[in-house]
Amino acid sequence: MQLTNRHESNYIIVYPKDSTPSVKHAVQELKKYIFKITGTYIPEFMDNRPEQDKEIVVGYTLRGGFTVEETEELGQEGFILRNRGDKIFIIGSGLRGALYGVYAFLEEKCGCRFYTNDFEKIPYTEVLDIAPFEDSKQIPVFWYRNPYWFSVSNPEISAKLKINGCHGRERFPAKIGGDVHYEGGFEHTIGWLSGQCPYGQRAWVQPCLSDEKTYETVIGNIRNMLKEHPDASLISITQNDGDSGACKCDRCRKVNELEESDMGTMLAFVNRIAEELEDEYPKVMFDTFAYRFTRKPPKNIRPRKNVVVRLCSIECCFRHPLEECAETPGHDDKGERSFADDLRDWSKIAPNLTVWNYTTNFTNFSVLFPDYETLRRNARFFAEHGATGLFEQGNFASLNGEFGELKGYILARLLWDPYMSREKYIELIREFISDFYGKGAPYIEEYIKTVLDNCKDEHFGIYYDNPGHYVWIRECHDKLKGQEEFVRRGKKLFDEAEAAADDDFTFTNIRRSRIQLMDYEDFVIREKINNCQDEAVKSELQAKIVELNKERFDYMRRYGITHNHEFNDISSLSNPDFSVHPLLWEAE
Repeated sequence: MQLTNRHESNYIIVYPKDSTPSVKHAVQELKKYIFKITGTYIPEFMDNRPEQDKEIVVGYTLRGGFTVEETEELGQEGFILRNRGDKIFIIGSGLRGALYGVYAFLEEKCGCRFYTNDFEKIPYTEVLDIAPFEDSKQIPVFWYRNPYWFSVSNPEISAKLKINGCHGRERFPAKIGGDVHYEGGFEHTIGWLSGQCPYGQRAWVQPCLSDEKTYETVIGNIRNMLKEHPDASLISITQNDGDSGACKCDRCRKVNELEESDMGTMLAFVNRIAEELEDEYPKVMFDTFAYRFTRKPPKNIRPRKNVVVRLCSIECCFRHPLEECAETPGHDDKGERSFADDLRDWSKIAPNLTVWNYTTNFTNFSVLFPDYETLRRNARFFAEHGATGLFEQGNFASLNGEFGELKGYILARLLWDPYMSREKYIELIREFISDFYGKGAPYIEEYIKTVLDNCKDEHFGIYYDNPGHYVWIRECHDKLKGQEEFVRRGKKLFDEAEAAADDDFTFTNIRRSRIQLMDYEDFVIREKINNCQDEAVKSELQAKIVELNKERFDYMRRYGITHNHEFNDISSLSNPDFSVHPLLWEAE
């Protein structure tokens, strides 16, 4: 099928007469990108126009090409790419299905790549031929998908990567199908719902969930919220942050002892609210955490059909697949049960199970966090055990000096297709690295391989400052010498990547990613100072730290990094103390 030939086309785009804003936007996006690819304008018409042989048909039109059973199966977000003769059908709903189908067609059949907020790769050809193809049906596994990374945060890239969770993002407009939104807050909401603290703030002690006053206050606030927002569909009733445990009064303690989990009182409380409001608000789901002390499923109580249980993996090791590793680095009590145990057991009793997973180091945003070999395995593990939503928390505050752009992209792809093969996963990673780092890509790939090869048996969580504890060249045996050798090899690879770069875009990306190595080197130099007895050598090493951090600060400013760790915006910082580690820099 020849869509265009040297700025001419015999094709038209057909869409429903009564199209939604999302379908109309899908048509405009299809036209825009075909023009970018070929320089050819393809006109669009509503489906009340006489039919012709060569058409690209978008949405549920009078042209048919689909069955009623297919529309039910696809739901609001699934789509089918279908070829019949010279016709191409992009079949999907007016909410997000048709739009997602258009972006998939542009990727899979036209060679477009949508990577980050400000980076996409569009091929150019004067002749666009599409080979005949079999039906391609795609239906999401997860109804909630949010890779929480700054690099994929704007609504436009969210639609292209089929991200529908808007937490942290601006609300998605109707032209991209809206979003899945938690009304009244995303997490740790019981504090304000129960009157412990104002809306938008957090309390750190759990309220008594056996107290009738607590119940009346919470359900009253939820009723008010639902009256103010009649379109709300998802309400978070989630415990306060911290690991202090549930209320210890006699009534709460007895329930939790009977249930053999502090989730007993929490789930009973949320179930009661869900039951009281389900007739009045049948489309609303009530969400609660299985987090820290509530992670273990209760023995007897079961979530109601309108309750979502959001299981959180905060204690876990992220170097190894969660289904294989029960380590809890950084947490004193490993406990009797692993996260995998809890996921398997929740999957047996929760009709609506989602997962909150973690994909960065919150203590040090621009540091090695080599979880690339676990991301695919974990997403698949969640899907295989009943999870129907996934929030992958990363660094949403700003760009960072690790590989945040890669992670945001690859996580978005996994959230749409958690069952992708290992071969496809590696292909996507390599393709991203090639396009994002250009001629420097082979050296970046080798650097990542060096990192992964030299931390295979380590266990790390989401809170650590010094990556040298986990990553060092093993053949050196002595850890400090192994750290020094890692710096030497890393510098050589980044130097070669920078030298190979032949445009500003890829050079900038290489430089930004290099910050993780600068962070690593700072710790190595400080360790050498600690082991040194010669004051003159110490002074030389300290001077080296100052020069290294001056260069790092320049990179951070030049390449858009505004946060060094969670909750710490240093964009206003103008003259930090370069002798201390950048983690200690605070906003002025």
